[in-house]
Amino acid sequence: MYRIGQLAKEAQVSIRTLRYYDELGLLKPSIVTESGYRYYSAEDTVTLYIILALKQLGFSLLQIREMLTEHPKEERWKTSLHYQLQAVKEEKQRLQQLEDALQVALNAIEIKEKLQAEDLRLFLEAAQAGTQQRQQFRARHFTPTEQAILANLPELHTDDPKTQTWTRLLREVREHMHEPPDSPASQRLAEEIVAYADELFQGNEELTGKYWELIRPQPGQPARLYGLDAETMTYIDAIVDWYIAQTEHNENATNTERNETENC
Repeated sequence: MYRIGQLAKEAQVSIRTLRYYDELGLLKPSIVTESGYRYYSAEDTVTLYIILALKQLGFSLLQIREMLTEHPKEERWKTSLHYQLQAVKEEKQRLQQLEDALQVALNAIEIKEKLQAEDLRLFLEAAQAGTQQRQQFRARHFTPTEQAILANLPELHTDDPKTQTWTRLLREVREHMHEPPDSPASQRLAEEIVAYADELFQGNEELTGKYWELIRPQPGQPARLYGLDAETMTYIDAIVDWYIAQTEHNENATNTERNETENC
């Protein structure tokens, strides 16, 4: 048995708090002597910790009293654990959303070298609308095999290597958009983008083109994917088209030269 002072010290609450809980009918001592000394049993101690746990989760003392009244003693701790587990899950979800928002902000800065509130707001709204709508969009336009490939595309709320590569490429695209498509910097970027797309889309050129056209914004419309506004996509199209044309030209020239050598 615990005297009121001992229980207060162990639970790190005041004696006044324990007396208040007694007045409310939340936690009554098992024994009150004729001289007024209060003694609490081990079971009372468990009840106190349940009260403190539920109070920490935001429940009022009146709500806690109702819970303790409604549930038999053997169920009280189980009920408390249930509420605590639910609270942890909700906090975990909140922290995950916060982590996603912070990661988006970092990636937005990486892409544009500055954080624009409007861009971030639009992206977060899209992310919250998010997974279900994205899955519905992909289900309407892509086969199950194609959807499996698209599931591996980079997401700006993550920090995996694919996303890091994509944010770097977008930043460099923005840095060189003023240059002509055939400039050395533009062609270096085009080579990287082609290789990156080939890896992401597993060499499926048809799917690459199909996806690219579906995410292209209409004239005057905002980007459907962060960083891929109409101007940016036009520049990427131009440098990639030039790169592919030059690659094919060089391959044809090499084949012609090889054939001429073999015929000599």
